[in-house]
Amino acid sequence: MKKLLSVLAAAIFAASVRAQTIAVLGFESDNFNLGSRTATMSDLLTDKLVENEDLIIVERRLIDKVLEEIDFQQTTGYTDMATAKNIGKMLNADCIISGNVSVMDGKMTVTARTIDVETARILSKANMTCADWGEFNRKLPDFAQKLVSKIPMPNYFAGTWQGSSSETDDTYEIVLDEKNKCKVTLITYDEFGESAEYIGAGSWSYDSAKDIFRLDARLKSDFGSSKKLSWRNFARLDSSKKSFNYVIKDGKKQYRLTFAKTE
Repeated sequence: MKKLLSVLAAAIFAASVRAQTIAVLGFESDNFNLGSRTATMSDLLTDKLVENEDLIIVERRLIDKVLEEIDFQQTTGYTDMATAKNIGKMLNADCIISGNVSVMDGKMTVTARTIDVETARILSKANMTCADWGEFNRKLPDFAQKLVSKIPMPNYFAGTWQGSSSETDDTYEIVLDEKNKCKVTLITYDEFGESAEYIGAGSWSYDSAKDIFRLDARLKSDFGSSKKLSWRNFARLDSSKKSFNYVIKDGKKQYRLTFAKTE
C-alpha cells in the first residue's frame, strides 16, 4: 500500500500571477464616414481576445455604463492617460485597450495600445492597415496577439504538485516557483517494500509553444545515496489547470505519472 507523502513545511509557495482583466474601449475616429465601423472593430477585437483563456474580458455593457458616467462628468475623449486610468479603475480592470481608426487613400489604419491601469504605462502597441473587412479579419489575430503579448499571463504550472503512478509505488512532491526554481521530494520503495525519502532542489521550465515540461534536480536521501532527475517530455494541463500527466523515462523503462495540484 502506498504511503501518504508528507508535506514539506519549508516549501511554501507564493500565489502565482492571476488572470488579467482587460477592458476594450470603443475605437475613436475623426472620420465621420466610418459610422459604426469603429465600434464593430473594437467588438471584433474583444471577441478575439475572449478566445484567450488566460484573460478575463470585461463585458461591453459594463464598459458602456462607465463611459456614459465619464461623459456626464467631462467632454474630453477617452485616450488620455489620466482618463484611461480612471476608466480602468472604475471597471476593476488591470489593463485597458484603446484605439483609433483613420482613413487615407481609401484604406483604414487601425492603431491601438494596451495601458496598465495601475501605472498608466503603455505595455504594447499594434497597428494594421486594411482595404476591406476581409483583410481586417485576416490581420486581426496577429493584431490582438501583439496587444496582449506583454501582459503578465498566469503561470499555471507554478505551485505544489503531488504525483503518483499506477505502475510503481513511487510518489513525488514537486514545488515549482515563479523564478523557475523547484524543490522535489521523492518517496521510493525497493523490492523488499522498504521506503526511502529523497529530497533536493533544481530548476524547471515550460515551453508553452511545444508543451514541453523540463525539470532538473539532484536529490539526496538520509543515508547518503543520491538521485538525479532530468525530465524533458510533453505535458499539458487539463481544462481545470489542476492536473497533468507526465511520462517518466528511467533507462529502458518508462511509466506515466499523474500530478495533481494541491492548494
